[in-house]
Amino acid sequence: MPPTPPTPPTPPTPLQFYQVGSYPYPVTTTGTGSALTICRRNNDPYLAFLTQTSYEDEIVLLYLHLSVSKEAVRFATPLDQDVISGMTYGRFRNIIWAVQSTTNQDTIIGIDPDTGNQVDTITVPTRRGVALAHNGLYFVRTDGTVLEAIANNGVVLGSVNVSLGSSIQGLTAAPWSYIASDTALNRLVVLNVFGSEVAECTAPPGLAGGITAVVYNSFPDYDQVSQLPTENGAWGDIGTPYHPDTPWNPAPWIMRHNIYLANELDQTIYFGYFYE
Repeated sequence: MPPTPPTPPTPPTPLQFYQVGSYPYPVTTTGTGSALTICRRNNDPYLAFLTQTSYEDEIVLLYLHLSVSKEAVRFATPLDQDVISGMTYGRFRNIIWAVQSTTNQDTIIGIDPDTGNQVDTITVPTRRGVALAHNGLYFVRTDGTVLEAIANNGVVLGSVNVSLGSSIQGLTAAPWSYIASDTALNRLVVLNVFGSEVAECTAPPGLAGGITAVVYNSFPDYDQVSQLPTENGAWGDIGTPYHPDTPWNPAPWIMRHNIYLANELDQTIYFGYFYE
């Protein structure tokens, strides 16, 4: 009897992106290299943004889920750590973890969002870091072509190559998965914990090929989040998309969520959610 042929891989689920809102970059630049994460400062939740400039870079904290951009505070990156290209948040220690693309490629640094001070350094194998994620247990770092799982002590646990032709420039942890920005192919990709593609969105917002940072907002209880935001964060009238009891339309893929995307080409932060 001839051997049974292997089962072909399941194609990724096609997704659409529903844009809820957008903010202009709080720092104007013609350079490349943007990073996003979420964090808490004085226990309040924020979106943390950074983009490369020709001068000292700043991390800017913006309020989440508002219809207009509202800045809370900004602070300079730590001394001699000025080529940050990927950030992620460690909620148990309240630390912004960061990697750099052209210098200090052998470290992951920890920044206290309350003070802006560098409070930790993890030594890792040298690799250009363009994006970083943390799922609460370990890091995932990428140089665009390789996804590398790294323990909290800096030991590499394993790695996988991304699809041929892809270039991952943004990465974030999400429930039981990761979301990556494949900038070269202008798509957003949902990966399982083994790095396999399970879903993709081939029409992200903004200019094509510009999304270089992505973050999943894991802070809120989404039963208390309206589909559309208001200017001050207050709930709108019952029965409108500004009230959390109103079903989101279109219905989100799997469950309610918000994803923030930084598009370097049009200098815009977009946010919204996936749907089928």
